[in-house]
Amino acid sequence: MNESHLLVTGCYTPEMNGRGTGLTSFRRDPVDGSLTPLGALALPSPSYVIRHPSLPLLYTVNEAGEEGSVSAVAIEPDGSLRELVRVPSQGGWPCHLALDAAARRLGVANYRTGSMLLLDLDEAGLPAGSTAPLWHGDPNALGPHADRQDGPHAHMAVPGPDGLWHVVDLGTDRLHGLRADAPETVTELPAGSGPRQLVRGADGTAYVVGELDSRLYALRESGAGVFEVLGSVPASAAEAAGSNFPAHLTLSEDGALLYLSNRGADTVALFRVVPGGVPRFEAEFPSGGSWPRHMELADGHLYVSNERAENLAVHAVDPASGALTLRHRYPVASPTCAVAVRLG
Repeated sequence: MNESHLLVTGCYTPEMNGRGTGLTSFRRDPVDGSLTPLGALALPSPSYVIRHPSLPLLYTVNEAGEEGSVSAVAIEPDGSLRELVRVPSQGGWPCHLALDAAARRLGVANYRTGSMLLLDLDEAGLPAGSTAPLWHGDPNALGPHADRQDGPHAHMAVPGPDGLWHVVDLGTDRLHGLRADAPETVTELPAGSGPRQLVRGADGTAYVVGELDSRLYALRESGAGVFEVLGSVPASAAEAAGSNFPAHLTLSEDGALLYLSNRGADTVALFRVVPGGVPRFEAEFPSGGSWPRHMELADGHLYVSNERAENLAVHAVDPASGALTLRHRYPVASPTCAVAVRLG
């Protein structure tokens, strides 16, 4: 069977004030980055989507409703999609999910209720059971931004080594380290930073996106599950905190560059990794639309989900400098994420 290159987008549907209908699959040309629509699968606000590392499976959080859910979706050989199972996320507005290194556990972050769930997966990659939520944030913990930090708001669940998970809590400016056989650890970030996402670099440095203060933080792990802040840099040179809300951080394949989407500035900022230090700002490029949310790097192209412009922008990536050049734009209703998939 010849290798098939696909791209699958998620979106917000009317339940979350979006205009999308669910997942959309595209045939992807790895040479020029262009896309050809293949089909769609109706789901309630599948706002974040990931792929299984070895099986033709996707997992989505379905953010709609007071009680969210998680779907496992089969990718058929022709690129069409089929929902296999849907299970409760045991919390409201699930917004992120991630697989552990063995692809046998799926961590789910519930934003609205400030909780994190672990789902056990069987050999076919399907949910086989769940723990009670592994973590519930302290409902009395508040941040300085009353409109966004009225309690714990889990925005990301990040797997680490030796069974460790981190919960990124936008509501209380904290990172929580969780492991079944050890006490919970807490890393305090600057008040009002609103941590949204944590990405681990190859050299042990970690990076945290501050959505509310529009900054990119570099951290060093000082102990199992505990970080210390090395410093930070503005997320955008075009807009400041209060008018810019950075969303998604993506590492280049070689780990030397970081791309950060900026909602408000409507740009993608490029940073160069400084081993053991704070990333260095290099350049900033128009995102190709408005309110750029998620980004996906694949075969020398960066796919940017411009939620409010309702398009998916395809940028060619310069292999030497990392600079972006807009190549294509495709209409997609209320896109929130995109994931590249290879079959065959």
